[in-house]
Amino acid sequence: MSSEIQERSDLDQIPVAKRPATSPPPRPQTWVLKVIMAVTGSVFVLFLLFHLAGNLKVYLPDDPQGHFNEYAHWLRGLLNPLLPGSTFLWLFRAALALCLCLHVYSGLTLWIRAHRLRGRHSRQVHATKHHLIGRTMLWSGLIILAFIVFHLLDLTVGRVVASKDFSAKATYTLEDGEVVTDAYSNLVHSFERPSVAVFYMVVMLVIAFHLSHGIWSIVNDFGVTAHRTRSICLILADLIALVIVIGNASIPLAVLTRVITL
Repeated sequence: MSSEIQERSDLDQIPVAKRPATSPPPRPQTWVLKVIMAVTGSVFVLFLLFHLAGNLKVYLPDDPQGHFNEYAHWLRGLLNPLLPGSTFLWLFRAALALCLCLHVYSGLTLWIRAHRLRGRHSRQVHATKHHLIGRTMLWSGLIILAFIVFHLLDLTVGRVVASKDFSAKATYTLEDGEVVTDAYSNLVHSFERPSVAVFYMVVMLVIAFHLSHGIWSIVNDFGVTAHRTRSICLILADLIALVIVIGNASIPLAVLTRVITL
């Protein structure tokens, strides 16, 4: 015991510059990447809840087309005239794009590091639901990334709308006489294609699993340790994922079954 203490004491006397070299921690550090994942993931969850609230306007009984188009118009002019035109919307989109880039970079970096540390022989662990979903997070994330690109082209840009006589430039006149982009018709025309509607619904299932595990990971990364709090958060993670996915997946199904029409 005394010899070990003596060896440590001798090592402390060695100047820092002459001490044995050790591998520097990876940059950015793992905890930084996890915080980035947690923060950007929280932004996406809040955005999806807000986005769902707007999408559900298609179910309003009194002029859903008008309400939905008014909502789309309101988004474009948010904080106007403080910020002219669609300035806020573009700033918001840029912020989401930045969060997406950081989220994808952090997720890929963490996956690569974990893969390298795990080596050829991975440790056997108890296969819980979240453990099994966690092993597919990279692939579900890549599917969601591809879906985002398609979604933007389909409903935001309108480049893949099937009808030859319809495009994202189609217009709708509000009650006050203002002419706006007909976002409601874009949505209906898009989901009238069975392949696109089914694709959206399948991806919603992927998003459900990704969200459930992602929200649970946010709880862990923010350091929640109390057993009761963690149990409540686990239930909330599944509930939030279920609400977002059922709400969004119901819209293409409603269009296919003619519940929502022009």
